[in-house]
Formats: sequence, C-alpha cells, structure tokens
Amino acid sequence: MLNQFLLDADTDPVVKQILDSLELYILPVFNPDGYSYTWTNNRMWRKTRSPNPGSSCIGTDPNRNWDFEWGGEGISRDPCSDAYLGPKAFSEIEVNSVGLYLRNNSGKFRGYINFHSYSQLWMSPWGYTAALPPDFTIQDNLSAKCVAALKSVNNIVYLHGNIAVIIYPASGSSADYTYATANILYSYGVELRDTGQYGFLLPPNQIVPSGRETYEAVKVWALEAINN
Repeated sequence: MLNQFLLDADTDPVVKQILDSLELYILPVFNPDGYSYTWTNNRMWRKTRSPNPGSSCIGTDPNRNWDFEWGGEGISRDPCSDAYLGPKAFSEIEVNSVGLYLRNNSGKFRGYINFHSYSQLWMSPWGYTAALPPDFTIQDNLSAKCVAALKSVNNIVYLHGNIAVIIYPASGSSADYTYATANILYSYGVELRDTGQYGFLLPPNQIVPSGRETYEAVKVWALEAINN
C-alpha cells in the first residue's frame, strides 16, 4: 500500500488529494524484536521479547499493554500466555514510544489503523467493554464505507462493529487508547484475511490481493478524515 500511494500520486486524483492534504505515518513493523524472533525460533510468535521477572516466559502482548483501561477484560495475567498484559501499562518500549508520540501530537492525527490478522473485520472502539462510545455511529458508518470499498475489488466480505462485540473483549488495546487518550476520532483495528481456513498462515498468493482491496478501504478512510 505504501508503494501504491507513491505510484498513484500523479495518476489517481483520490490519492493526490490524500497526499496533498495529509501526512501519512506508516510503521511497517511495530514489534521488531518479536518479528525477528519469528524468523529464527518461532514463526507464530506475537509478543515482545522483554523478560518477565520471576518467570521463564518471555514477552508481553503489545495490544494489551496500552495505557487506557489496562488490565480489564480480555487479558491474561499469565506471563506464558499470548495475551499477557505486562507488569504495567506501557511497560513495553515499543508500545510506550508510539503511544506517547501519538498522545503528545494528538492535534496532528485524524486517523489511526492497527492492521492485524486474521478474521476479516473492520473494528472500532471500544475493546475493553461492549458498551458503545459516544462517536460509535460516526465511526461505524465509516467502517461500513471502508468494507464496501474493500469488497468491490475481490468480493471479499468484511464485518464491522466495535471490537468487544464483533470479536472479543480486549482491554489495553491501541484503538481504544488512540480514540480516548490521543483524541483520534477515526481509530480502528483491522483484522485482514482470512476467516480461518488458513488463519495466520495465509498463502503467499493472497498477499497482494489482500493489499489491493485494503488499499481501496484505506483511501475511503483517509478521504473521510480530510472531509470531516
């Protein structure tokens, strides 16, 4: 998608409008130590690689570690669990660094998306509770537009709704933090392909099609941030 924004800058009027109106901040790898570990030891590793005192198990789930409603539903206090929340909010340098940057520059940001896999879901806050936030209608209306744009490419169907209801409760998540603490209205967590046939091991021949359809959704999302 980053490459496509550059390639389309002079030929696609929507992309031109986006690039003329917004700055895009793209962090391809949020958890570099964990990502490196997937190449050397455990292909399915998802946590950070920080040690946990008193336990032989390593790492914290970065998407349970944000400093908003940390430690509520949908977490584990077992350091060996993939959903381990960490010893305290923002204990992980990766999460703390990004979170503070977003909060300290909250007036600059209009949108935030954290891409995950898998389940084909376009999700908005809240994750920590099934209750809906004050801006849910605005957020979910944009979700509907995004999934429609995505479907138009390859006829891949995504569901949309708030995190806690559409997938499961998850406290200390990034989208909750960016919406509540960094005041970013258009905050989302997106679960990419597929719905479980391949799960986390998506065949390589689906990667580019997934990117192309998601790119169309991102363009819709960015236009909304510009116009509203």
